[in-house]
Amino acid sequence: MLRHILVFALSAVLILTIILPGFTDANSRLDELTRRIEELKKQEAAQRAKMREVENQIAQIENQQAQIREDLMAIDLKMNETQEKINELNKEIDKTTKEAEQTAKELEQAEMRVAERDQLLKTRVRAMYEAGDVSYLEVLLGSRSFGDFLQRLRVIKLIVDQDRKILEDNKRDRDLIAQKKQEIEAYLDELQTMFAEAEALKVQYEKQKKERLVVMAELQEKEGELEETLHQYDQMVMKLAEEQEKLIQEKNSIMFDMEFDGVFAWPVPASHRITSEFGYRKDPFTGKTSGHNGMDIGAPTGTTIVAAADGYVVVAGYVRGFGNTVIINHGNNVRTLYGHIRNGGIMVKVGQKVKKGQKIAEVGSTGRSTGPHLHFGVYENGQAVNPRKYLQ
Repeated sequence: MLRHILVFALSAVLILTIILPGFTDANSRLDELTRRIEELKKQEAAQRAKMREVENQIAQIENQQAQIREDLMAIDLKMNETQEKINELNKEIDKTTKEAEQTAKELEQAEMRVAERDQLLKTRVRAMYEAGDVSYLEVLLGSRSFGDFLQRLRVIKLIVDQDRKILEDNKRDRDLIAQKKQEIEAYLDELQTMFAEAEALKVQYEKQKKERLVVMAELQEKEGELEETLHQYDQMVMKLAEEQEKLIQEKNSIMFDMEFDGVFAWPVPASHRITSEFGYRKDPFTGKTSGHNGMDIGAPTGTTIVAAADGYVVVAGYVRGFGNTVIINHGNNVRTLYGHIRNGGIMVKVGQKVKKGQKIAEVGSTGRSTGPHLHFGVYENGQAVNPRKYLQ
């Protein structure tokens, strides 16, 4: 009996001697994989934080560009108004110049009338001078009769009235000349001042427009640089995600075996409404024909999304374009992607094992989406294939 016990004990020790190092090596490898996965997660989180910062900067630049476009539109409208005003002033200046030319002719004629009247007065004064120093009273007293007196009085009155009229006409014409000349010159000065102000305003608007166009060019250049930086960060995140996936795959291969039978469960049990099939289609944003690397299943926000097959989660977070996303590795180089999940709708974590038909998320419209639906993608060796290949 003692012999049997000793033999059993020795056998157990031998078995443990053989098995325990294997367990120890496996556990050590699992610990190392877990540590490396956590490090990669931290690096990925840091990269995503940088991406969010860059995206915020791009959003600010886009807002600035939108404001500049509004400013440019307002400046163009003001420039159009100013140019119309300049055109109207040009017409008014031309019209007033013609009126001035016509008035000049009229003033010239008035000057001629004044000159004629002055000549008449000078002629009569000269005649009186040649007749000697004879006053109107002497003329009247020299009358030979009362009738002659009345006749001489009437003549003298006519002469006086004519002299008065000549003097009044001269004064009126001279006043008219001065007034018209002053009015025309003042109006032309006013028009020229308005024209100069409009031209200066136009120059100011042109300067403002050039300044804003320069700023717009600088913003576009900066946006391009940020887009390139964002693309580089995106590539880094994808690389980190791929490294994580390889480590997770190795970790899961140690922790549990996984087989894929080649048939997927329908990912949205409550809805079979296909809004867009795999292949070429008209892009809902650009309107251009482009490739669609998955199947869109329309459903209300919050509708349950299930795992299409057994597997483990390799991505559970935001992916540019797809929004909140879950990616599951099913083995045999087959993965499924579940995109546009609602905010707070991801129910699994990276590295988690899931079963076929298990709830993993809820329908939403995050990322590049026009409405609530699930973007269901299937990948073989990293290449998108038609999901219907695996769907019953």
